[in-house]
Amino acid sequence: MLVLIIVLMLVLMLVLIVQGLIPAVEQVFPEAEHRFCVRHLYSNFQQHFKGETLKNQLWMCARSTTVMDWNRNMDQMKTLNAAAYTWLEKMPPNTWVKAFFSEFPKCDILLNNSCEVFNRYILEARELPILSMFEKIKCQMMTRIGNKQKEMAEKFQGPLCPKIRKKILKRSEWANLCYALPAGKSVFQVNERENQYIVELATQHCDCRRWDLTGIPCNHAIAALRHERIPAESVVPSCYSVESFRKAYEFNIWPCRDKREWEHVNGPQVLAPIYEKKVGRPKKSRRKQPHEVQGKHGPKMTKHGVVMHCRYCQSDQHNQATCEMKKLGLRPKQPARRKAQTVQEEGNATCDMVSLNESDNMCNCQTTYLLIVF
Repeated sequence: MLVLIIVLMLVLMLVLIVQGLIPAVEQVFPEAEHRFCVRHLYSNFQQHFKGETLKNQLWMCARSTTVMDWNRNMDQMKTLNAAAYTWLEKMPPNTWVKAFFSEFPKCDILLNNSCEVFNRYILEARELPILSMFEKIKCQMMTRIGNKQKEMAEKFQGPLCPKIRKKILKRSEWANLCYALPAGKSVFQVNERENQYIVELATQHCDCRRWDLTGIPCNHAIAALRHERIPAESVVPSCYSVESFRKAYEFNIWPCRDKREWEHVNGPQVLAPIYEKKVGRPKKSRRKQPHEVQGKHGPKMTKHGVVMHCRYCQSDQHNQATCEMKKLGLRPKQPARRKAQTVQEEGNATCDMVSLNESDNMCNCQTTYLLIVF
């Protein structure tokens, strides 16, 4: 078995070098389902089409579990942006839309978070030489298996794993809004507000396809199961059970003895690889897109292309710290007054003249009145 795996990996590497990753996987593993990570798909999408509305609509298309929902969401995308619709039409829908996923693997994940988490988990070990890297990863995995065994003994309760149990409880709350009508032979019509779905308990099928894709009963299926007095936990596949979790972590990674106790063998001497120092500091994390960097008031956008201005002299291409006029103690030129300010000043002057004329007239009237009296 091990030899077969090694041969397959060698064939995969040869085809990968010649043709590329996707044709290589299709040739070596023809039955494997190929999917794209929607987050990386959006990274390419947002380079051409910006905006939060298009982003949300893209995710709505990807989360569509039926073909009708997908067509409806794609029509909405076409209404918002015809070019974005054409760009998405070029992508095979079975690689990024839930409606076209296979029901066999019982997995509807749209992201490759498992790979990203593992890469971050071994981030420190990746910087080490090859043998030290293997030893570091082995110690991490050994400790993880021990912690999982302890966690399973202390925290796991019931036949299902905690996260699956939480999902069923959440969907059970949504099932309160559903009304199941029996049609005979374990077939139900489930009404949810203005929509209705057909649920078949014998084949574990629902028109929304959430039950088909993951194996976890949806809220429509739970409503039908309640009608038959069947617990929702009893129809969940065994892969989500605590027993399967226990089998996955029941084997330990045995620690290695100290190097002083290793036996000497007449094998070839293993030398360190030739090290070539590269220019600059090595990168430990990927370069994030501007929309991924979250600041205090939302995503931080790049300042590329922004012209710098000085607060002291109001000139461009430098700031106040490097201003030559400020260093020499020269006072900057006063900016020209705006036309609106000039008009306002003229209006104020006119009002002052009118006030002076009115005050003069009042003085003349008072003088005339005094003369008449005397």
